[in-house]
Amino acid sequence: MGRALNIAVSVGRLAAELDLELIGDGDTLIQRVDSADASTGSSLCFAKNATWSAVAGESAILLTSLENMIEREGPTLLSRQPRLDFARALGLLESWAGFVWSDAEPVIHPTARIGRSVVIGRGVRIGAGTVIYHNAVIGDEVVIGQNCVIKSCAVVGEEGFGFERDAQGKAVRLPHIGTVVIGDEVEVGSLTTVCRGTLGDTMLRNGCKIDDHVHIAHNVDVGEDAFVIACAEVSGGVKIGPRAWIAPNASVLNQLTIGADAVVGLGGVVVKSVSDGAVVVGNPAKQLLR
Repeated sequence: MGRALNIAVSVGRLAAELDLELIGDGDTLIQRVDSADASTGSSLCFAKNATWSAVAGESAILLTSLENMIEREGPTLLSRQPRLDFARALGLLESWAGFVWSDAEPVIHPTARIGRSVVIGRGVRIGAGTVIYHNAVIGDEVVIGQNCVIKSCAVVGEEGFGFERDAQGKAVRLPHIGTVVIGDEVEVGSLTTVCRGTLGDTMLRNGCKIDDHVHIAHNVDVGEDAFVIACAEVSGGVKIGPRAWIAPNASVLNQLTIGADAVVGLGGVVVKSVSDGAVVVGNPAKQLLR
C-alpha cells in the first residue's frame, strides 16, 4: 500500500509550488505517499470528503478542501480542487525525488510455466503451478499466487486511466504507484487488462475468474470465486463480492459495490451499488423482483 520516496521533500516546498494554503509546520518532511486510511506521520495523503479526512492518520500530511478539513495534529494543505492538486503533487514528487520501486529480479517458482515472449517486470513474484501464456505482460511488483492462469496477450500491472483537467482543460495524469496482487487459482483471460492501483493495490482474490477482453481498472477488488465475463468493464475502485457474476458486456461505474452472490445481467450498466444476492439487468441496471 502506498510508496516511499527516494528523497524526503518538505511540505512547505510542495505547498509553495502548488500555491496552496498550508496549515501546520512547513518543515515537516514527506517521506511517502499513502491512501488516507493507511497513512502515517510521514505520509502525504488525499481526502475527497470529510469521511476520508477523519480516517487519515492524525499526524499525516493531508491534502483536502476547506469544506472537508477537520481539526488535526498534522499539516493540512487546502485546495479548491484537491484531486487535481494531489495529481500535481504526485507528479512533482515523482520528478523531484522519485518513488522507490523494486530493482529485484522476478522470483518465479520452478514449477511455473512461462510462454514465449512474455514480459515480466522487476520485483514480480509468481507462485507454484502458475501458467503464463505467450505475449503476456506482467508489470513491476505484481504478485501472482499458485495455480493461476494468465492467458496470451493479457496485460497485468500497467498504469490505469487516471486524469484530472487543469484550469486550461489540459489533462493532468495521476501517477499510479500501487500494483496488482493476484491470489491462488485465479484466471485472467486473453487480451484482458488489469490495471495497477493508484495508491493501494488492485486485488484479484482466490479463485476468481476473469474472461477474455475484460477491463479491470485501478483499485478494483474482485472477491473470491467471482466471475467477470467477456468484454465487461469494471471501473476504478469497484468492490466485487465473493461468487458475484458480471455478465458479458456489462459496465460498472467507479467506486460501487457488487455484493456477494449478486448477478449483473448481459450488457447491464450499473450506476449504483448492488446488494448481496441481487440480480440486476438493463440500462441503467435495475433489480429484478423475485
